[in-house]
Amino acid sequence: MKVVAREGDFLESVEGLIFDVKGICHPPNRVICYIRYVLDKKGERKRGKKSYRKIYDLGERYQFLKEKFPHYVYFDPIFQQELQGVPHKNIKKVYDPRKKLLKLVKGNRDVLEECTVQLVKALQVPVETLGVSGSILVGLHTPESDIDLIVYGEEYCLQVYDQLKTLREKGVVHPFDTKRAQEKAQFRWGSATEDLVELEQRKVMHGLFQGKEYFFRFLKSEYTEYGEVQYIPLHKATLKAKIRDDTENIFTPCCYALEGSSIKGVTQIVSLRGRFCEHVKKGDVVTARGTVEKVVGKKGEYYQMMLGEAGDYLLPCE
Repeated sequence: MKVVAREGDFLESVEGLIFDVKGICHPPNRVICYIRYVLDKKGERKRGKKSYRKIYDLGERYQFLKEKFPHYVYFDPIFQQELQGVPHKNIKKVYDPRKKLLKLVKGNRDVLEECTVQLVKALQVPVETLGVSGSILVGLHTPESDIDLIVYGEEYCLQVYDQLKTLREKGVVHPFDTKRAQEKAQFRWGSATEDLVELEQRKVMHGLFQGKEYFFRFLKSEYTEYGEVQYIPLHKATLKAKIRDDTENIFTPCCYALEGSSIKGVTQIVSLRGRFCEHVKKGDVVTARGTVEKVVGKKGEYYQMMLGEAGDYLLPCE
């Protein structure tokens, strides 16, 4: 069975494990994805007669799979690191965010789903260009869950981003209040300084709509053929540099072009994690910690810093 999946999709394995798909480049016989929900009789998430619990921490995700389902942890020769992924033969179902959103628009909805549809309508773009991910996608949300929306295609991504700024100016969507921004900063960066709180409040890709937290993920309609580019992790490092270009900072993966990097040859910072999107801007002097990678493709080679592991950060500095 050939499976096509990309960032924002979820999939369910034959054992009933639910994974969230990562990235747009996958091996020919496996989907790179990370465990998110597991069957647990004591779990607080309910779907029909089954109970699930959510695993968020990356280390806990690896620990769970290595102990109970080690065949879903493998070494990837292109990304040159240990990853989580499900072989096509072990995939029971792929959850498509676009199909789920269309179903919500046409069908019955609970309170959170109704809020989701109202936010989508406020964006004034074709509903087919959007999708709903996260717990709503797999039917495991609670009244306190977030609204995770995806926009497909660069043109619509830019339209929605501009519309979100307009909706914030009109008071339709709101930045996080101080308390929630403090909690977000503490959770993401291990600190809730005034600067970090203001930074989280400044972002329009996340915020509040009708009291519910939302997050947008912007995806270009581009695919990278597996094996076309190889990523070779070299070492963990900390760098200081100036942001030369931030035009790719809302997309997944987000990318920041650098100048004056303290690590010779590192020309950009990249991440698949939403917390790094819209995080710093052109002209900012930043400090970052992540993994220095050598990227090798048909057009040559270059070096970048990849952010995403526990302890990685990207912060403006003086």
